[in-house]
Amino acid sequence: MDRGAGRRMTGPAPTAAERAAPRQTDPSDGGWRRGAAGMQEELRAVAEGLAARLRRAVAIDDPEIRLLVHTAHDEDVDDYRVQSVLERQGPPDIVEYVRSLGIATSDGPVRIPGMPGRGMLGRACVPIRCDRQLLGYLWLIDDAGTLTDGELRLAADAAAAAGQLLHRQQLLGSLRDSRDRELLRDLVSDNESVRTHAAAELARADVLPADGQVVAIGVRIGEEVLAAVDGAATELDLALQRGVRHLVPLCPLAMSRSGGHGTVLVADRRLPPAATVRSHAEELQSSLARALDSDDVRVGIGPVVAGLPAAHRSAAAVEDVLRVTDVVPGFGPVVSYEELGIYRLLVHLPIDELPVDAVPAGLRTLMERDTGGQLVETLETYLDEAGDARASVARLHVHRGTLYYRLSRIEEISGMRLGSGGDRLALHLGLKLARLIGPPARP
Repeated sequence: MDRGAGRRMTGPAPTAAERAAPRQTDPSDGGWRRGAAGMQEELRAVAEGLAARLRRAVAIDDPEIRLLVHTAHDEDVDDYRVQSVLERQGPPDIVEYVRSLGIATSDGPVRIPGMPGRGMLGRACVPIRCDRQLLGYLWLIDDAGTLTDGELRLAADAAAAAGQLLHRQQLLGSLRDSRDRELLRDLVSDNESVRTHAAAELARADVLPADGQVVAIGVRIGEEVLAAVDGAATELDLALQRGVRHLVPLCPLAMSRSGGHGTVLVADRRLPPAATVRSHAEELQSSLARALDSDDVRVGIGPVVAGLPAAHRSAAAVEDVLRVTDVVPGFGPVVSYEELGIYRLLVHLPIDELPVDAVPAGLRTLMERDTGGQLVETLETYLDEAGDARASVARLHVHRGTLYYRLSRIEEISGMRLGSGGDRLALHLGLKLARLIGPPARP
């Protein structure tokens, strides 16, 4: 600590933590969200009890110096306190200043000189710890430096009590998150009775609303990235956690699975527009791609369904999206179920059991002889554009004469006529099916 900037205030170690700590509660009562709110009230009670004894305003921050609770008092508060109350965090330069005084490593209260030019009065900071783990900070405005040793001991006792609360909240949060993830796995399982039980539990615990709308968002990291990047699974977990925080005040729940897969389930009485859900999915994809330094990160968005019992349908549709985009080129990094088009039907076919002639013989011949893929690309584009020559040449960046020449070559090689509705349908479906089956074997 820089002693020229901040003076450490000494005093006896806390001795009243157990006496000051509020009563314990049973984490198995099912009130996961209600328990978190109750913990906040207990933390506020610690702050208000100290404020009443010292006749000073008290604030408690988390380790990142983001406001958790504060009390009101007749004394004047400074601009820094006002901003931290309104925005839950003070200006970055002041946050950096108070950190530079060694508050994170101090064993006891630290005096923080004021910054009159920045609207911050002097104050005392008491680090909040439990089992030596830093869990936050307790603040008392003390611009005149009039806090006595006895008052500092009371503040240290209150900080110790707050530390026990925050530690318990941390443990309960880990337990709650673990239970929630297990319930999410059950909610999207293949077993109807398991899904029904999970939906009831999540609704009873106020984790997700039973009624309303639900949508699933799925993530997949490429196998090569998983093998090449150390900590890829950890980065996936962190990205899912960030995604959940960004989705508040909606009701989101996330889990990761082996193989670089992750699922986020979002529920609310009424979900925001599809464009908003997509923006969250795009942010999830881009943040994970940046963290892994790889573009091989795909995100799928399932259809919106009604009620938790139907959540598995949205999650299953997401798996279809990721399966298709994994083998079919042309899709972007974020794809919704609706964008799959005909693949929504084809993906449910038993691909491994299809006979060789499921793809028309003429199309197979074309794909085998078109080693550069130019004719196949032209055919698929032309059919995707419903035979619109102008739209096709725009997408292919070729002249109209080139398009017509390629189409004639396609008819010649395949023996199929693009003027025939039946042949066009067979070619179009055959192309899409071939994407799922994979490239034909070379002779």
